[in-house]
Amino acid sequence: MRHDAGMNHVRADPPATAAGGVLSRSAFRATFENVRLAIEDAMSTLEPLNLPDEEKSSVEIALAEALNNVVEHAYPDGTPGDVKLVLRHGRAGLLIEIRDNGRPMPNGRTPKGNHPTENHPSDELPEGGFGWFLIRELARDLVYDRENGENFLIFRLAVGRKNAPTKPSLST
Repeated sequence: MRHDAGMNHVRADPPATAAGGVLSRSAFRATFENVRLAIEDAMSTLEPLNLPDEEKSSVEIALAEALNNVVEHAYPDGTPGDVKLVLRHGRAGLLIEIRDNGRPMPNGRTPKGNHPTENHPSDELPEGGFGWFLIRELARDLVYDRENGENFLIFRLAVGRKNAPTKPSLST
């Protein structure tokens, strides 16, 4: 696992619970380079789940959009700060938790994430604008809050879902 001086990463064996166990915890300085390294580490952590390529892509896109937004908007203009990332896996899929002490989300909530073509002709699309649309398309159970100066974003991706135990059927 590659790191720079600003990254810390811990892996834990997940317990077999419905809510899911912690696959990894990492903390790193809020830079685009560290986001790239954190995503590489996260994807490496997920290898034992044997996710299909489409699910791996969904995880990578959602992580990239969410973490890059933290660097770009919570810590604008290179303001120093840290990001914490926790990955949990359970029956319902992958739970992603991102925390930072940067600027809060505008109006205390995540952007709506409308598809950019809803407001612009397709030949005049602005740079960017797809991030929250993609996150909302891929994620389930999206929660954002700010408490004691800390932002936290938690969302679930329905990937690598564990089969829930089946109930025995009553047969006659």
